[in-house]
Amino acid sequence: MVGLTEKDMQAVVKTYNFNPFYWPTLFPLKKNLTLSWKALEKQAGVRIAADIVARGASLDKKTREALNRLQGDIPKIAIKRVKEEDELNEYDIMVALAGNNPDLRALVEAWAEDTKFCWDGVAARLEWMALQSISLGKITLSNDNNAGPLSEFNVDYDLAAAHKKGYQTGSASWDNAAAKPITKDFRAIVKAAREEQIAPRYAFMNAATFAKFAENEEVIKLSASFAQNVLNVAYTPTVEAVNAALNRLAYLYGLQIVVIDQQITIEKKDGSRATGNPFADDVVLFSEDKVLGNTFYTEPADMKLKGSAAVKALNGPVCIKKYSTEEPITEVTQGIANAFPAWLASGRSFLLDVTHSSWSH
Repeated sequence: MVGLTEKDMQAVVKTYNFNPFYWPTLFPLKKNLTLSWKALEKQAGVRIAADIVARGASLDKKTREALNRLQGDIPKIAIKRVKEEDELNEYDIMVALAGNNPDLRALVEAWAEDTKFCWDGVAARLEWMALQSISLGKITLSNDNNAGPLSEFNVDYDLAAAHKKGYQTGSASWDNAAAKPITKDFRAIVKAAREEQIAPRYAFMNAATFAKFAENEEVIKLSASFAQNVLNVAYTPTVEAVNAALNRLAYLYGLQIVVIDQQITIEKKDGSRATGNPFADDVVLFSEDKVLGNTFYTEPADMKLKGSAAVKALNGPVCIKKYSTEEPITEVTQGIANAFPAWLASGRSFLLDVTHSSWSH
């Protein structure tokens, strides 16, 4: 494209960020040297006190914390968009009409449209992977959620193997007005976790699940102010009101709700699209921290090719690449990343199914 240099594209791509997404906060980026990753996950978080001993006495050794090695492959994530011959002709007309003093902003916007699309596409897939992991305990690829050539990349964190109560169900479906999400469900999870020396501080759920939670009679009553209770005024509480109420309940030890409000669109093999929140409905994740792991990544091989005619730019884990073909005439833009959000805190987390009598996700 006229007006496009590698320096220009690098400058534009460097302005892109991941602010619209949750995964960079939940799974901060960590560069890796290979296409596989390994990390140690703590299985016991208790603080062992030192002994009080006589001076000159020999010390007894303490039991080392159990450590479990999590490992896996880093998959390739890629997306492509193509400008066909007619669109390229329109671009050439735009350049010609601009004359000797072209409106550079208009030209940049014309070629940057596809670079931003591909950047967002890679980031959206990482978001999908991260939120599927922490709400389902697994990632399963299918023709419905992955239109590219399917790899053998399926992940199962198997929380049941990590600890005996990894997958939980509530006392009653939250669709039922008689459900007790706080005094029974939250309380039971926190109690079970603390019996395993795990102290959950955060309860993650998606916006639809929180809406159901906030309309529950118990939640409304516990979140209402003294005056509202006296006057018998019912209202749907905000996240802030609910969290303030949870803070007053000693048996929850400061547990706070985090709402995941996200929409990601997946294009299927037949070209149809489905939009939804990758964090599953009717699931609550209980975790000790808001940081759940790391996004391990390596620099794509595309950035290391010598003598390539493609124009390339790198920002964090994402490579944006543009090149042309002459038969047919096209301008191709690709977004590429070797990255994976690894849930390192899975072994110290709990998933609650709020609508079924047994785990059903």
